[in-house]
Amino acid sequence: MLSFILGASIFAQDVPPRGPYNTISGGIVDGVVVKDEVPIRSAVPYEHVRYADFVWSKRVFSRIDAREKLNHELFFPFDEFDSEFKPPKSESDVDGPLWIKHQERWSLWTVILRHIMLGDLPVYQVANPFYNIKQVVEDGYQFKYPIEKVSGIDDYFLNESYQTDIHSVVAASGQGPTLKVTIDGVPDEILKNNGQPFQIWFDSLVNLEYDPTRSEMLVLRDEMPDLEARYNKSIANQGSGVLREDGPISFQSSEGITAYNIKEDWFFDKERSVLDKRIIAIAPVCKFTKVAEMVHKEMRGQMVVFRDGIESYYAQDNFAELINQPTIQLEMFWLYFPDLRNVMVNYYTYNDKSDAQWMSFDDLFWKRKYAAQVYRTSDKFDREIEDYRFGVDALYEAEKVKNNIRKWEHDVWNY
Repeated sequence: MLSFILGASIFAQDVPPRGPYNTISGGIVDGVVVKDEVPIRSAVPYEHVRYADFVWSKRVFSRIDAREKLNHELFFPFDEFDSEFKPPKSESDVDGPLWIKHQERWSLWTVILRHIMLGDLPVYQVANPFYNIKQVVEDGYQFKYPIEKVSGIDDYFLNESYQTDIHSVVAASGQGPTLKVTIDGVPDEILKNNGQPFQIWFDSLVNLEYDPTRSEMLVLRDEMPDLEARYNKSIANQGSGVLREDGPISFQSSEGITAYNIKEDWFFDKERSVLDKRIIAIAPVCKFTKVAEMVHKEMRGQMVVFRDGIESYYAQDNFAELINQPTIQLEMFWLYFPDLRNVMVNYYTYNDKSDAQWMSFDDLFWKRKYAAQVYRTSDKFDREIEDYRFGVDALYEAEKVKNNIRKWEHDVWNY
């Protein structure tokens, strides 16, 4: 009786912000039972492995492709962004109606993007953001290039610099048009920062030698907060110093995610006498426009996103439809997998056999209920399989890596 009352009191409340439920605000249950009695769960920790028992290991990189039928639970259902969706300013904006999601279950990408915005997932860029463009080395899987927070968990909503860095890896966008004003009858004056504090710079504009009664400034004092933000952004960008209007932005939807790349370690634990494996990192993969090819490395162009169901990319101050434009599939960013586990343990995947037996995303990865193709492994040359095998031969080489691991485990035992 007590447990019934406790359960009723919990689920009579509005839906907590942790994810989709079959409970709706007002105590309505969309079904026979409440599917989750624990509102927020933590992932089951891995078995501790001592260094002395860590006697053999092999690092393997694999790709979970969206075209594989076994992987569909990770990529469906698709979400969608309304054309009016803007970068969120609060948690309520993240869960607002302009980001259209399924009521009960989400794709893995929807989960990842939501919790990046909420500040639960640290993000690591794929390459050094200050690299020399002629020497592209995408080694972000080593967690070398984190997008640093400034103040805390709400940085995405409160810190514009951090939000801009996040948008650079989860959305397609570009520079907006230059901010122009009319001063003393002279139209289209381009505003530039001079490195001084904003107020001093602004006063230098309005206190010109011109008669204020003849000056027609389109940037008025009641617009100063917005102008100050643009001024500070122009300084932070360390570019030409030109003030610009906000450019259009389109967030990547789950329809644009083509694969997930995972970095995992296969190892032998002497204490338990088992060959085990741990996923260390995961990276969503999407299409980018292909701008050049340099010695086995394609340089990434603009991110390709779906806008109203049409593949588009940012070009010439606006979005253009992807027509006859060569593309390449590349990682967007990397996540530390244990961080993601504590998030996705609270979200469910679809079960074709029974709606009563859904498992969490964490269960899916733990049970390895997905199909992954090896594309790289640790070797002396630090190369991908496609660097030395092509086509069908690359598939055979990937299988050879798996067979070598199985053979090593088999040879451990005497029969």
